[in-house]
Amino acid sequence: MKANATSNLYTATGTAGSETSLNIDFTDPVQNLDAFTRVIADTNPDNVSVGWFGGPCYAVIGDSSKLQPLFSIEGIGISTTQKLENSAIRIFNRELVFYKDLRSGEFLETWINPLNSETCQIFDIHNMTMNAELAPVMTMHVEGEELRYPFLPPWEVMGNIVLSTFERHTSGPSKLLPDEWPKESPGPLSRMSEMYMRYVQTHDLSNREMTSVPYIGTWTYFTAWFPWMLMAQAEGSLFMRCAMKKHRNLSDLPKNFLNRAERMYPEYLKPPSPSSWGQPNDSVYAQYKQARVPIA
Repeated sequence: MKANATSNLYTATGTAGSETSLNIDFTDPVQNLDAFTRVIADTNPDNVSVGWFGGPCYAVIGDSSKLQPLFSIEGIGISTTQKLENSAIRIFNRELVFYKDLRSGEFLETWINPLNSETCQIFDIHNMTMNAELAPVMTMHVEGEELRYPFLPPWEVMGNIVLSTFERHTSGPSKLLPDEWPKESPGPLSRMSEMYMRYVQTHDLSNREMTSVPYIGTWTYFTAWFPWMLMAQAEGSLFMRCAMKKHRNLSDLPKNFLNRAERMYPEYLKPPSPSSWGQPNDSVYAQYKQARVPIA
């Protein structure tokens, strides 16, 4: 059953005939945001949330060609939260992603691009600051006009499981322009879409004393060519399909990933501090622009 304006109390039938009541009104932005935050992070500011994701990446070229598998990724998001007086939530997040060979599963340092035969130097995703603020009533400024809208991401109750979905779609000027970055730039404009599906236990979400609710789910990501792939302005995009899971702590992460992260990026195994609020958020393109020089 889906959330609607007239049904605030859900009774979900689980295994062996047991029932779980989900006393959450998803049409109330305050309750919706609290549930959403407990799923994606932890409402206790003293706790750290560890989100893992991993899966294959495909090339999407043209309208009729089949998707071509390229490599896989494995990464984490490390976050804490801070609750504000107006029931808004600030999320302080740090992100680290490695690339892997599709067949062997080994982490990549170099990669031969089958789309252009270029030997590419891998550029790991390491975003130091990826902060966000969510509020029961969100504010957006468009062409000088202030728009206000309630934060109401959709939920669906399916027996003893609750599904949370969230999507983000953007398009805008590229941070790497073709005149300066002829091989690395995807073009003057770039677009990005990401779609999250998180499954939680109904009895966990019903327990308001649980400041963090475990989930498993999927993350689907559609974006422009990564700059290190040296695709220039070739037609096409990247499509990623990843599994997701929230871990209790860092020690639950796959050992090979954790060992590499501890060796190469130890500072990315803890979230940003609240003092980082107001700093510009990082992106793979901004990081690449700072770290490398254009290839002629």
